[in-house]
Amino acid sequence: MAQPAYISISCLPLPTFIEGGYATFRAGDHHPNRNNLQFFILMIMVKGKLFISEDDHDYTVKPGEMFVLLPMHHHYSWHAITEDTGYYWLHFYVSGHWQQQPTLVPMRSAIKVPTLHHYTPTETLYLAKHTQLQHQDRLIQMTKQIFKNSSATEEYGFWQAQQLFIDVLQEVQVQSQEDSAMVRLSGAIQRYLRDHFNEKITNTTLSQAFHFHPNYLIRTLKATTGLTPTEFLRQYRMEEASKRLLNTNMLETEIAEAIGFQNIYYFSTVFKQYTGLSPSQYRQANTRRIKTDKEGQK
Repeated sequence: MAQPAYISISCLPLPTFIEGGYATFRAGDHHPNRNNLQFFILMIMVKGKLFISEDDHDYTVKPGEMFVLLPMHHHYSWHAITEDTGYYWLHFYVSGHWQQQPTLVPMRSAIKVPTLHHYTPTETLYLAKHTQLQHQDRLIQMTKQIFKNSSATEEYGFWQAQQLFIDVLQEVQVQSQEDSAMVRLSGAIQRYLRDHFNEKITNTTLSQAFHFHPNYLIRTLKATTGLTPTEFLRQYRMEEASKRLLNTNMLETEIAEAIGFQNIYYFSTVFKQYTGLSPSQYRQANTRRIKTDKEGQK
């Protein structure tokens, strides 16, 4: 195999299965030449050899191997098929961030994720571009079931196919010890920030709590969530403030103090930057909306 390459995919939103099938080639055939396909192509090689290029990089895919082609890249044969060849293929679409690199690269979510009730420290799927499969028979059975579900006339077949496709991705994903360590540390940092959100937290505070240099802690959280500790803490505090403005009768000064702000004016400034409204405007606007919705349901 060529130099290892890994595809890192943000899973918020989740990848979506589009279509799939079983491709067969005879000696002398060539893989289609195309460069405008908007989907990833995951291949599970069953027999023969596939001689395929992607952007002038040549690959030979053999039985028992998995190979992934990138969307909107040039794919073509670099050599004619030499024997009967067959493989299962699955097209899937990703609307979030992704990139291919020689190493695993954590990808942040493509959509804004609330920190208040979201506890997943990372949302990155890692796929080896070209690798030997460990459980090919099981993967083939799962793939056949995806095809069966997706072609079912019942509408729930679509959802079953999507669910099973996610299982396939979990089966073939790459997990590295280094990434797992980063994920665990990120989760611990997030828990600490949630548990102490109403206290004064500085880089020194975090360094003393985790016994790492502040720069490493910042890089870890940024790589897995897209937020620095300061940004994460501010977002969490604003989500807490929003919740209390809508669900309690607490005064704005009380809310500010409860979430770690000593200065009500600074709290109001930060809240308006976050929501576009002052705390009082936010409470009034959403109270009216909730009241109108309730009246409309009568």
